[in-house]
Amino acid sequence: MQLILPLPTVTITCDLWSRPMEVDWLEDFLALATAGVFAKAAHSRRVSQSAFTRRIKNLEHWVGAPLFDRSVHPVVLTSAGESFRSTACQTLNALQQARAELTQLSGVAGEVLKFSVLHTISISFVPSWIRRISKSIGPVRTNFVVDNFSDCVETLTAGNVDFMLSYDHASMAVLTENSWYPSITVSDDCLVAVSRADTDGTALFHFDQKGRLPFLSYPSESFLGRLSRDVIERADLADRLDTQSENSVAEAQKAACLEGLGVAWLPEMAIKSQLDDGTLVRISHPDAEHQMPIKLFRNMQTSRPAVERFWTLAKNSSVDFEIAEVAL
Repeated sequence: MQLILPLPTVTITCDLWSRPMEVDWLEDFLALATAGVFAKAAHSRRVSQSAFTRRIKNLEHWVGAPLFDRSVHPVVLTSAGESFRSTACQTLNALQQARAELTQLSGVAGEVLKFSVLHTISISFVPSWIRRISKSIGPVRTNFVVDNFSDCVETLTAGNVDFMLSYDHASMAVLTENSWYPSITVSDDCLVAVSRADTDGTALFHFDQKGRLPFLSYPSESFLGRLSRDVIERADLADRLDTQSENSVAEAQKAACLEGLGVAWLPEMAIKSQLDDGTLVRISHPDAEHQMPIKLFRNMQTSRPAVERFWTLAKNSSVDFEIAEVAL
């Protein structure tokens, strides 16, 4: 049986179109052409039906014509879709052949471990974590795709990376309930509210003062936005906050907080040095904080010796990593 390796995410552009086209869309197109049912094709591609449908529409926008007749069930290819099928097959076959040839030329290419990771974790956790792992197994060649939560999950399930690092949350059930994507906890973080320190070392803003506090928030649909909203509602603090700035990147809100622009809920690991030197002050009580285990997820379909070796070490040493993190 021939083993077909998952293709990496590749973007193809052309001067005739303003939108980029991703190779994943071609694989989605062929899956739907075969299955005829969106739900069945999405399952075979291991993505949600909504994400799958969006990618098919993106491809149709790029092509400039509908590729499927949705007036019948199962859906069938339009004349444009029939014409495009051979192009999609030829393109994917050419890329697979080129990838195999290049991998054969580069003996170390298969040893690169690929990760998708949230922005904040890539800065606050990954460097020290990789350093500690390297002490145990030697230098580790890595490739990190840094993105938002939904795109990190999609990259993992599409088979474009070996591992994903993310904070744990109820929304992770789409992975934790699927045996294809086992996970382990590799460290712990905590979402805490902080303020810049005043000249006397006390918090510039705190919840005991009168009036509403300037608030540096995340978009409600973002991962940290959902977590911080849950904390704020649980602690009944919504009426105490006046949103001054919204940004999905925790490092940006950290910088704004350091400028004294307001209070922000930030991952404790990302602000450890500022808490230690007193430039930021923790102003939240435990009931206004949220524990955030950092989990390593893997895709069981990307098994190879380097992946298995790394996974075994991570499983056997996760407790040691957590202890080392506290000691840093």
